[in-house]
Amino acid sequence: MAALDEFIASFSKFGGHALANRFEVKITSPPVIRDPDADRHVSFRVEAFTMPGKNIRTVTNETVYGPTYEMAQGLTYAEDISMTFFLSAEHFERQYFLKWQDLVVKPNNYNLEYYNEYVTPIEVFQLGKNGLPLAGLRLNECFPKTVGAIEFSAQNMDIARQEVSFVFKDFVFIDANGQVMDNSDTRKFATTNPPKILSGGFSGNTNSWTSGSGTGVG
Repeated sequence: MAALDEFIASFSKFGGHALANRFEVKITSPPVIRDPDADRHVSFRVEAFTMPGKNIRTVTNETVYGPTYEMAQGLTYAEDISMTFFLSAEHFERQYFLKWQDLVVKPNNYNLEYYNEYVTPIEVFQLGKNGLPLAGLRLNECFPKTVGAIEFSAQNMDIARQEVSFVFKDFVFIDANGQVMDNSDTRKFATTNPPKILSGGFSGNTNSWTSGSGTGVG
């Protein structure tokens, strides 16, 4: 029973379990075209979004004698994230993102805007049962890559929706107040590769050995 009680009690830790329908998105348009009221309106219209993943890019080490293995090479994020917006009858939400895209690529002459002029952060929060933010992500350097098509049908009585795909550079964890949770590594890089510790065996090219209870010198 102790294990069962601990299992049940674990659901109350860290804000309880996360509910997929309790979230908040804060979209901010670039300063050149920024309208706080429009930003807030569009942020309220988000029906669904996909929180991006994170991937360690690997490369196969084939220089070893015997079985090969994967080694970390770098870091990659999802290529883009998708959001679904409830669409108003005047297509305000669609025009909002088309205007943003027109800033990126000028429709009259196809000139490109400077990168820093059209990228902005997007914040996504997990909300608790009381509707207050608990934690979230800040997607850095975002802009709308694709404003999706809208399909109409005489048989469809649902509210129209607008799909938008965003690209971003990276993301950081933020707390309930929107402050970045610093996970940076301040350690200095080692000049030599540390020895591999083998449980109960030799450690690298040294004469030290390890056991289940500690280390010693052979």
